[in-house]
Amino acid sequence: MIKFFTETKFTADELQSIPSATLAWVGDAVFSLCAREYELRFNHGKPAKLNKTVTEWVNAGAQSAALEKITPNLTETEIGIVRRAKNTPITTKSKHFGLADYKRATGLEALIGYLYLADNMDRLNEILALIFGDLK
Repeated sequence: MIKFFTETKFTADELQSIPSATLAWVGDAVFSLCAREYELRFNHGKPAKLNKTVTEWVNAGAQSAALEKITPNLTETEIGIVRRAKNTPITTKSKHFGLADYKRATGLEALIGYLYLADNMDRLNEILALIFGDLK
């Protein structure tokens, strides 16, 4: 039986071999879950209302702005992960945001996915605190 949420970590080599789009795919899920948990801390309303607020944070425009906000605090390794993801050819497009915002959002999601898969939860929490810290 597969165990989920184990303490198994991906090695640095394994993380480097994961395509940026895949890191972003994981990061999108992690970011969405963290945004939902963050909103739930302040608002115990109905799911439709909660979802409306969360979708204001989990979109290309908001994620692009979040990346700009945290970039001065990123390490060289983290900047490299973001850069690699932003330079990945885009196979889909956003209906509501431009290509530059979409690429920056992909960079942020890849960084979050990388930190999550590396089991670097302290750093992931630091990054998320910078993003969500002044929303409420």
